[in-house]
Amino acid sequence: EKADLIGGATSATVQYCAPTSSLAIPQNFDDVTDSAELMFENAMEVSEGTADPSLVKIWCDGAADAIDWMIDHGCEFKETLKICEGRQGQGKYIAKTAGELTTKLIPIIQEKATLLNNCPLESLVANEEGRIIGAICLDGGKEKRIRARKAVIICSGPWTNDEVMIPRHMNELPETPAAAGETFASLGMPYGPFTGEAIRAAQKAGAAVRHMEYCVSEPCYSTSDLMSQGVAVAGITRVVGQVMVGSNGKRFTDEGKTRGAIARDVLKLEDNVFYPVLDGHFVPTQVNPKEEVLQKWIDGGFVVTADTLEEVASKAESSFGIPAITLIASIQAYNEGCSSGTDEFGKDPHFLTPINQAPFYVGPVETCIMLYTNGGLDADENARVRNADGDVIPGLYAAGMCTGGQFGIDTVSGSWQTNSIVFGRIAGANASKETAE
Repeated sequence: EKADLIGGATSATVQYCAPTSSLAIPQNFDDVTDSAELMFENAMEVSEGTADPSLVKIWCDGAADAIDWMIDHGCEFKETLKICEGRQGQGKYIAKTAGELTTKLIPIIQEKATLLNNCPLESLVANEEGRIIGAICLDGGKEKRIRARKAVIICSGPWTNDEVMIPRHMNELPETPAAAGETFASLGMPYGPFTGEAIRAAQKAGAAVRHMEYCVSEPCYSTSDLMSQGVAVAGITRVVGQVMVGSNGKRFTDEGKTRGAIARDVLKLEDNVFYPVLDGHFVPTQVNPKEEVLQKWIDGGFVVTADTLEEVASKAESSFGIPAITLIASIQAYNEGCSSGTDEFGKDPHFLTPINQAPFYVGPVETCIMLYTNGGLDADENARVRNADGDVIPGLYAAGMCTGGQFGIDTVSGSWQTNSIVFGRIAGANASKETAE
């Protein structure tokens, strides 16, 4: 493990997209019948056909078993499913604690293996036939050579913060989202930075990559100025029932579609910022900050609230410059759509909750940041890494967000966590069958 904390992004993960499990938790909507087939359909739809269907089918078919595997290893989940963006009303499993999987697995692993942290990968070692037989790492700044009796599995996550790879594969973000991303990275999150030295090491050993152009931004992040003042990176909430308006007071997106798709719409806005609008349907039951924190934001002027739509719109105009008359018209039009079951942006009817219950809230000002990379090593259905000719590199496997093909341009919320488990298990099972060197 490169970092001090074992598990990388998984150490903070709580949500897993899956159609069912042995827990038999009911869906949030009575008319929803979920299945691996529907999950596959949703994943291909939000990827706009760019994901590799053969890989998508594997992780969708294996998602339910992945949840059961977690349960078998002691993981616990909340008793209700959280609505999953981009999935037509279906829910996702929420672990009871952040990093539930790593917390439960580390003691099990330590009974059979040695975990090395602060030990970044430097390079892979191949024999004369091109088979990967080991790795060279830096342990305490000193070179450490590790022989692989059977295989090497790379599961190093995304490469969002890589100063070498990102400029090669994505266009520069506008100033406001870029500044927000830099501030986010400086906050010292419990994982990262996401860098791609493991991918580059595999490339030097002959590995091919795919889908490197799919660098995905996320919305629902405060601006850099607000983050520096303690306003949470996820704002008040990410609930799909909220309404998002631009600085002009107009809606600009379907708030229930995938975060990547919303972020692309945010990047089209002239100033690349938006304001969430919520009401008593969501606050305080579906918000991120504690009540006292939200009140602190209100007192600081980061969020405005009132008991009527007209009053909160007036406050939003005074505090944020949002035209009150336009904001009121936008919410009224949205509420009419909720009544008729249709929405001008095509929002899933399951997600249409009117903004008509006091108190009302607007803010904080938010933008998006580049958070995920959906490209990486070219690994096949058996998690074996391939070279530029499409041939398997003996002894080398990869799983999770260091690989490409499973998601394409975008994916539904909670998918990469499930995908990592499915292909991680495939990699482990196949690597264990390799002939010892």
